[in-house]
Amino acid sequence: MASGAIPGGQPEEDHSNYGDMGKAKEFVKEHMGDKGKSLTEKEELLMLFSLHDSNKDGHLDGIELRAAFSDYKQGAPESAVSLETMMSMIDHVLDEDDTDNDGKISWEEYLISQKYHEG
Repeated sequence: MASGAIPGGQPEEDHSNYGDMGKAKEFVKEHMGDKGKSLTEKEELLMLFSLHDSNKDGHLDGIELRAAFSDYKQGAPESAVSLETMMSMIDHVLDEDDTDNDGKISWEEYLISQKYHEG
């Protein structure tokens, strides 16, 4: 389960709606090699967003969010997130971050959410 979301879609007090961002940013740096060392925080976030925007429409829809949560699920590798829990996590993200209510997370909405949850 992504850090920041618990069963029922309720957020923890200090969280990112998109899981353990430290691990996700480390993933970007590792896969970018030397180029990853010089990325700004905003560039790291853009890279993470772009990696999961599989249809390259500039938004993360429910299917792309599910893939992102599956990629960065927390806990032991053998732990599986139930479909119900996954749907609750997606609903929570859309309820909290989809400010224009179009059913997708835009880059701007994603960036605002990340900045908000940084503290």
